[in-house]
Amino acid sequence: METAVPWKVLEFYSGIGGMRYSLAASGARAEVVEAFDINDVANDVYELNFGHRPYQGNIQTLTASDLDKYKAQAWLLSPPCQPYTRQGLQKHSADARAFSFIKILNLMKNMCFPPQMLFVENVVGFEVSDTHDQLIEVLSDLNFNTQEFILSPLQFGIPYSRPRYFCLAKREPVSFQNPSDNSKLLRTPTFLTLVRAGHNRCNQDSSGTISDINGSDGCTPSGIISQDYVVPLNLIERWGSAMGIFFFS
Repeated sequence: METAVPWKVLEFYSGIGGMRYSLAASGARAEVVEAFDINDVANDVYELNFGHRPYQGNIQTLTASDLDKYKAQAWLLSPPCQPYTRQGLQKHSADARAFSFIKILNLMKNMCFPPQMLFVENVVGFEVSDTHDQLIEVLSDLNFNTQEFILSPLQFGIPYSRPRYFCLAKREPVSFQNPSDNSKLLRTPTFLTLVRAGHNRCNQDSSGTISDINGSDGCTPSGIISQDYVVPLNLIERWGSAMGIFFFS
């Protein structure tokens, strides 16, 4: 997102502003011109963090002209994840908490100034939902190219196993540096490299790319057998369906 003039950004489901902090940390020349969240407590924290209170209202009441007035080139979206979680009912687009995101997708089709870029984050499971199918269909109809990822903090040297779904979308003629990854769901993106050359990250491989989430995290000591690491049976019985099991060779 290199440009002399900062890009205008809309931040949907802004929460306390995690996306905005990440955008600032990326070094991109961008300005969040509006944020949207219905939670008053989250908006209190957001206002404390950034000196701006997000639009607090039901996103489903917005119109295409409401969004057109911002003429924002990029949108950041973290819609509710409850319709797609493994422990939930997995009602997908039939869950009322998915309605606002679907409304946003439909508004895009009627906008005079749709965004040029989208960034969507959600829980693993979203990628196999019918809401995801609607997202990809709308983006394709509007001439967006997409690249999708399942990424975990472990891949960035952070000792926290929390894989998440991410979708990057760019509307033609804006393009990706690696178009060969278009329309793919990747777990090891070929173009992502560690930011600091030589920085001590246990997941850096010989090529400098980010390690595969499906393999060893590279930080786990080998040959350790201890009762300290045994998961109690009652926890497995209660939460086993939500646990990820990894085998190290």
